[in-house]
Amino acid sequence: MQFQVPQFAEAEDKIIGPLTLKQFFYVGGGGAIAMLSYFSLAIVPAIIISLIAIGVGCAFAFIKINGRPFVKIFVSSILFYWNERIYVWQPNKPNLPKTKENMKGEVSPGFSFEKILAGMALKSAMGYVETGSKAGEDVPKEADAPKIQENKQMFQVVREISGARSVAKRVDYR
Repeated sequence: MQFQVPQFAEAEDKIIGPLTLKQFFYVGGGGAIAMLSYFSLAIVPAIIISLIAIGVGCAFAFIKINGRPFVKIFVSSILFYWNERIYVWQPNKPNLPKTKENMKGEVSPGFSFEKILAGMALKSAMGYVETGSKAGEDVPKEADAPKIQENKQMFQVVREISGARSVAKRVDYR
């Protein structure tokens, strides 16, 4: 048996003619500001304010940039300029050449470039993440530890609902 599946479930309903309710309020708000300025101001300022109000209302109602409504882009730009920003870190000694002697103090104690290159620091960090304890403290010896069956890790390409492909680790529980 075949069923019809709705395809545009996220589209807004067209309530007032070809306009959604939001679009109608944006255009109507611009028109209302234009009408108030026409009846309350002289003709030249009223025309200028009316053109600006109707233009902003139509921009909010109809313009989309990269699939995002203009209202969201406008609010994001205001928040970007309003909030404080963090800038890039400046090193304390920018003019020193990068040599082993100059860089010894920059790495945290216990780590050396030789260990990092050999992978020992990364291996001990991974062991700490897996077991929750540092090397040498309360870690059961291999003879005392229960034998865990090693499974070969398998990865599989999975197609998501959206159609995107991603790689997932496959785990077979027995």
